Amino acid sequence: MKTKLTLLMCVLMLIGSTTLFAKDKPARETAVFYVAIHCDGCVKKIEQNIAFEKGVKDMRINQKEQSVTITYDPRKTDIEKLKAAFEKIKKPVSRVETVK
Repeated sequence: MKTKLTLLMCVLMLIGSTTLFAKDKPARETAVFYVAIHCDGCVKKIEQNIAFEKGVKDMRINQKEQSVTITYDPRKTDIEKLKAAFEKIKKPVSRVETVK
């Protein structure tokens, strides 16, 4: 009986500690980067490079509006680093809008 009670207490403590740490989910921010997207080759170039930048969680490309919407982890990257990544692939950013 004593062993079962001890085991139950350990399980409850484990469950309690995991719920405490579950509240620390990563913060995410979203920004829209406006770049020149002329063709499917431009889209492919952005997909193959920007999507794999550190901290990028989601990316949507709109060729018609010539925009790239990026959701990222601000603890790992920021707008300036992402702009530099676009510069590196010869796609300069004309403007950036943050999404709330």
